[in-house]
Amino acid sequence: MVLISAPQAIANDFESCASRLIEAGVAGPAAAGACGQALHPIDLASCTVDVIGVAEVDAEQALVACQSDRRPQDLATCIGDIHQGLEVANSTAVLNNCRRSVLPVRFSDCVVGVATAADLAVADSMTQCIAAGYRPEDVAPTFIFSR
Repeated sequence: MVLISAPQAIANDFESCASRLIEAGVAGPAAAGACGQALHPIDLASCTVDVIGVAEVDAEQALVACQSDRRPQDLATCIGDIHQGLEVANSTAVLNNCRRSVLPVRFSDCVVGVATAADLAVADSMTQCIAAGYRPEDVAPTFIFSR
């Protein structure tokens, strides 16, 4: 039985990340830099590969989006769900909207649900689901404690 120390196991994560990104079409120096800066390199690589697998975006676009998201797996799920549930004409718009969303999985649920139920185009349903302009006010009574 071979024991691997914690630093070796972490190093393997970085190696695996870089290898997967290079195989996906990311240039070696860009893959090394992205994986070297990642807190969870395996999640970064998985996100990038998953996005490339479903969306019509290049590897660099997918990598930048996955790097900039605090939940890369949720980002990949968002993009995948929208592409699998709807007929997408603009993968870059889907990538950017999923990246902008604070809760990407909830966003994709909204986009697919609204587009299906209201027979909207993907772009229109993304516009409706990403909008944050409405804030309910005076819904609950205010509680002012008096002494």
